[in-house]
Amino acid sequence: MDMIKNLGEPYSGDSKFVAKCRKLQSIYRAEQGLAIRPYKGRDGIHYYGNYIDGGEKSGANFLADYIFDYANHRVEHREKYETIESDRLFNNLLSSQPMAFNLFCPLMKLLKESPEEATRVIKSALPMFPIHVVTKVDLEFIPSNYKELTGDKSAMDAIICFKTADGKDGFIAIETKYSENLGTNEASNTDKAIETIRQLSCFNSDFEERINKKKTKLTQIYRNFLLSERYGLWIGAESYSIVLSPELHPSTDNEVLSVTNEMRPEYKGKLQSITLESFTNKLISESPEEYAEIFRRFRDRYLSFDRLTSSTQQILKS
Repeated sequence: MDMIKNLGEPYSGDSKFVAKCRKLQSIYRAEQGLAIRPYKGRDGIHYYGNYIDGGEKSGANFLADYIFDYANHRVEHREKYETIESDRLFNNLLSSQPMAFNLFCPLMKLLKESPEEATRVIKSALPMFPIHVVTKVDLEFIPSNYKELTGDKSAMDAIICFKTADGKDGFIAIETKYSENLGTNEASNTDKAIETIRQLSCFNSDFEERINKKKTKLTQIYRNFLLSERYGLWIGAESYSIVLSPELHPSTDNEVLSVTNEMRPEYKGKLQSITLESFTNKLISESPEEYAEIFRRFRDRYLSFDRLTSSTQQILKS
């Protein structure tokens, strides 16, 4: 009973990794003194520790008031084609959507206050890309003409736009994952996706042949990459894609490799997997203290898996 009261009950369908993430968020909720929102399932009421109630008013899912304010702004001014889910954003501590807001809103704020500092920090965290000056950081980005590009409403969880040293436009499309996999849902418009693959010419001929014969599914990671590349062609910018996830995530590396292994050699650097730990640690070490503190709290909340045993025991004794 104490476990349910303090941390919540385990979910029977969780993998070992998802269970760790859920418990870490349950510990965070308990430490913040937040009550569990009951979850009504088919088999009755459950108390999963990653759900809170009233996050739309309290902002408890966010690490700073300005992040909560921006989340409210995005929900209030949401376009019909945007995929922002308000309950997930405000009340699900386990979701990668509020996690992305907690990670990239501080960079948005820093860019507004000091473009030079923001550029320096982001360049240090992403040195593998030709960033000279950062011009924009945004969240939950879907091009308004997505129907013409891919016909798919897949969103970039975050996007960093920049100028290269020779003045060209560029951007990095970012997919953030916490406990989730990238997903197995196939593109809704496969004909449009196949047309895009032909136009890009970045995949090897064997893959293109399998796609034409519909022997390979265009899952979420392909959909994200195709959106990024088509958007880059449309605006005339150099395009790159990364997947950010915890180091312990069991599938990210293999999912990224499933795509890059099908690419022509000169395109393989366009899609990369980067751990949240390495990215966040760089933000902490390079950011001004006001922002470094936010990123330390981000790391403590989402990535301190070594806390699980000791924190669980401490909370259960309280």
